[in-house]
Amino acid sequence: MRFGYFRMLNQKMPESEKIILPPKYYLDYFQYLLDFVQKGSANLIGEPEQDFITSWDSLSEDGKCLLVRMLNRKGDFFRLDKFNYEEIANIPQASDELKSKQLITSDLTADPIIFNLFTKAELHQMYPGRDFQERGKEEILMELAEENNFEDYLIAKESYPIVQVLNVDQIDYLKMLFFGHTYGMMTEFVIRDIGNVKLENLDNHEFMPWFESEPEARAVFELYRWNRAIKQAFHVLLPEEILIICDQVAWDQLLSFKAAKKIGDKLMLHLGEYFEKSAMLEAALVYYSFTEKHPSRERRIRILEKMEDHEGAKALAAKTTSEASNASEQIFANDFLAKKGKRTNRSTTTKIKESLEITIQKPEEGRVETHAMAYFADEGYDGIHAENYLWRALFGLIFWEELFDPKHSAFHHPLQRMPSDLHSKDFYIKRGELLSKKLDSFKDRKKLLRHVLKVYEAKNGINNYLVSWHKSLLPTLNICISRLPLKGLKQVMLEMAKNLKDNSAGFPDLFIWNDSTYHFYEIKSPNDHLSSQQLFWIEFLNTQKIKAEILRIKYT
Repeated sequence: MRFGYFRMLNQKMPESEKIILPPKYYLDYFQYLLDFVQKGSANLIGEPEQDFITSWDSLSEDGKCLLVRMLNRKGDFFRLDKFNYEEIANIPQASDELKSKQLITSDLTADPIIFNLFTKAELHQMYPGRDFQERGKEEILMELAEENNFEDYLIAKESYPIVQVLNVDQIDYLKMLFFGHTYGMMTEFVIRDIGNVKLENLDNHEFMPWFESEPEARAVFELYRWNRAIKQAFHVLLPEEILIICDQVAWDQLLSFKAAKKIGDKLMLHLGEYFEKSAMLEAALVYYSFTEKHPSRERRIRILEKMEDHEGAKALAAKTTSEASNASEQIFANDFLAKKGKRTNRSTTTKIKESLEITIQKPEEGRVETHAMAYFADEGYDGIHAENYLWRALFGLIFWEELFDPKHSAFHHPLQRMPSDLHSKDFYIKRGELLSKKLDSFKDRKKLLRHVLKVYEAKNGINNYLVSWHKSLLPTLNICISRLPLKGLKQVMLEMAKNLKDNSAGFPDLFIWNDSTYHFYEIKSPNDHLSSQQLFWIEFLNTQKIKAEILRIKYT
């Protein structure tokens, strides 16, 4: 996404609220990033990155501006004749400087992406004898890519001033040291500075490096590169060819670092799923085995069962019941072990069949939750389509201080919107005792309400991953805290904290109330299914004496 998009957003603001960025704002941001990683992650910077920084420091301001302009655009290839930046005094001169520093080159790699730089008319002009005028651009690009003719590249290079950015890996690595991943966008600075997002003040934070050592950082960077390359390979190579490539990688070594878990889990699940869909079950088992992230164990159990290794499947299911990472994994393993014969009876299916049912006349439009809300309004209830919104906001407001506490080494740069360990087991391991003490301090509902109101008024509008600011939020939280059993509400907050990635979802759709009672309802139309996470919360809420049920809607 380009910076121009955010200038467009800024233009929609009232004149009195517009924030005008300086002409070379993008240069300031990139320089800040480089200075930041050199100060906080100097031990993670290798010789190739240091060479780039040295070249960068020697550039004129115009040269720096032109390079950053390219880096902020998509791709590695650019046409200089398309550049028109008023703040750069002499683009050809800046381009020559970048070439002299070996930061860009006109000696292009033969890459079919180059042909995307041209319009159909320009392609016809460059290659007049090929009837391109009568054909669609996509067909033309495909033909040029398949032929991969050196002469075609030479003609393109001689016809227009094309350059290729070099040092891309070094620049991406430096960005990873700042953002913690390779898809960080420099536009995050713009979003903050033009006021589209109000961030929590992190001025007093001591930011910690994302990685403990350079080998760890290199391993994570390598995994991101493999993730990108394999996704591209899915479209052009056969499964057998991809397996040969993947089997040559030392995955054990790359995945051995703690910081590699997030991208490593994602990549191994992608590979396992790909080989499973390709009917390469042995390979799927291997790659699923590299991660315990759900649904890797479920997929392995299903594959073992399909391969008629019934004992292996049962053993893994039994292990999963004691080590399940979330409700979906737990319920699947329990159902698998409880099955009789080949068919597994799903707990979620049984539960939904046993649930309450109401019959209403089907309106012409609207969602099933809206229909149910109208039904309860006729019965004298107020209510809201609360789902996860209510519980996430309550968690975010109660534990705002704990979420943004710098003591836990979970903030790594000033643009962060949530602690980096929020979705890991470490979040609860590090903060569980603090969270329990905070909840214990609320001896009655009034104290909890005062705390929530105080945080709401102090932080209203500040970005918090868990809180969606809305005019209905505070009144609904007031009703929720006033009606629900305090002990049960506290237990829900702690259960969420143990696994926020999964347990901040799956809550019942509706929260309704009248003068004497309240209910949470998970609404299901005739064709709806109940997820394991939804079943988990229905059962958990009931154990805490919070009124929660599944409600099936039958239409007449």
